[in-house]
Amino acid sequence: MKRFLKTLSLFMIPVVLFVGLFAAALLRSGELVPAERIEQAAREGTLQLFGYAYRDDARTFKQAVANDRAAEVLVLGTSRSMQLHGEFFETDSFYNAGGAVAYLSQAQVFLENMPADALPRRLILVLDQYFFNENWAGSEPWDSGVLREYSAPAPYYAFRRTMADYLAGKYSLWDVLTAPEGVYGMAAAGRASGFLPDGSYTYGTTNDVPEKTLDYQFRDSMRRINMNTGRFEYGDAVWEKSLDTLRGLLSFCKAHDIKVTAFMPPYAPSVYAYMQQVGQYGYIPAAAQKAGEILHEYGFEFFDFTVMPETNDEQYEDGFHGSDRVYAALCAHLARDSEFLRPILDEEKLTALFLSEGHPRNLFPA
Repeated sequence: MKRFLKTLSLFMIPVVLFVGLFAAALLRSGELVPAERIEQAAREGTLQLFGYAYRDDARTFKQAVANDRAAEVLVLGTSRSMQLHGEFFETDSFYNAGGAVAYLSQAQVFLENMPADALPRRLILVLDQYFFNENWAGSEPWDSGVLREYSAPAPYYAFRRTMADYLAGKYSLWDVLTAPEGVYGMAAAGRASGFLPDGSYTYGTTNDVPEKTLDYQFRDSMRRINMNTGRFEYGDAVWEKSLDTLRGLLSFCKAHDIKVTAFMPPYAPSVYAYMQQVGQYGYIPAAAQKAGEILHEYGFEFFDFTVMPETNDEQYEDGFHGSDRVYAALCAHLARDSEFLRPILDEEKLTALFLSEGHPRNLFPA
């Protein structure tokens, strides 16, 4: 019996060490740290990078930080707005609340939840095309306007996923265990992807191995188009309810003296070309026209960047997310054409960033 126990213990030692190593990585990563502590780090200026892998508190986090920052320039939109970096703007009073909005109605809710003295002077509003397609936006949950509490960490689930993702080659244990202070979350520690201090987003080392991503060569985007799903739902007409929602948001901004610059973000060239070939997306140009008319009625600005001919497929993160480089080109357009943003944008600098040598997507790696 003693011999058996000795043999068993020798067998268990590497198992325990193996399990302990992943437990240590999970703890070291900050994945289980309460989001309130990360919010405090953002407030104190010690946050370097924040990227949970196994829970999503982006909306609540962005609301809290935006309320605290009271930035003069605020970006508001979905994940398609998160590549607008503070480095693009000639001001220190900037915050990107991208990711705080999934549906258009949530943009006004976000602003209404800000203290009056924290509201921005300039709002950069990113209007995803599918906001105006009933076949997508019509599925908005009835309670989407409710601001959620932070989610509680789920240690066992996170531990299982940590092991599975390591075996799938999604991160390096060494990177996680040696992550610097101010980095929170497995995505941030293991892949250097997450939110930067200014609220913008970096894809980190994910951009070094694009062949491992879901949408490599836009396979997933093309699948969505073919299947009429996943933000690529077909639609011919603009949903009138979405236009009413936009009017309500702009009325709020007008009443609070917020200057709005809105734009529709770009699709990867080959993806949008395929959408045109399919011929089921008539709502997109119609939505751009109507949204522009409404913005102008309120005295605000609108730009349609659905197609950016100077960009190429390699400069996109996936079929409908432009990279840092794409958004540098976009901001160069705004520097030239936006009355509201021209004073805080340098067209020459932004054009140079877009044309600079180096990684086709990353301009500001963490």
